[in-house]
Amino acid sequence: MRTDAAEVLDSAIPVLAKDRAASMQVIAKRAGISRATLVRLFPTRQHLVQAMAEKILDDCDRALSRAEANTAPMEQVLAALVAEYPPFAQLWNLVYVEPDVLGVPEASKQADAIFDRTVTFFKRGQNAGLLRKDMPATWLASTFCGIAETAWELTLEGDMGARQAPDFIAAILLHGAAA
Repeated sequence: MRTDAAEVLDSAIPVLAKDRAASMQVIAKRAGISRATLVRLFPTRQHLVQAMAEKILDDCDRALSRAEANTAPMEQVLAALVAEYPPFAQLWNLVYVEPDVLGVPEASKQADAIFDRTVTFFKRGQNAGLLRKDMPATWLASTFCGIAETAWELTLEGDMGARQAPDFIAAILLHGAAA
């Protein structure tokens, strides 16, 4: 049985993403742990949700830090960031909509900083000539997060393979939906 907090969060995040009203009992059951284990790690649903947000934000921060430090050609840097798409999907899916997170100023401030860095990353892609300059970088960053959310949900539902998702995300970002 999983009792490591990070593993529990990895299992619980998709549960809450699919069922916003999920109780601690439901989250524990669907995450494959006992309610007692979940409550031992996260005494309340609010603690659990805030820990989820913290993990998602930290994962986004790490992925962006790697992309910002990467000096490879921009196409490779974008591919590397897109390969780490799940936390950006979760940012869009959970952090920006969950009331237990929205009420925490530090989490909202960190989420805004993550998004600002994502916009800056996409400006870098525009400046490198990889991404369209006729669209605001904010649009491109929002599109990335939205497409990442769709890919993550389809992967969770079994409608898309986990290894397909980054390629599909990159294809849409680089080429749109044109044939």
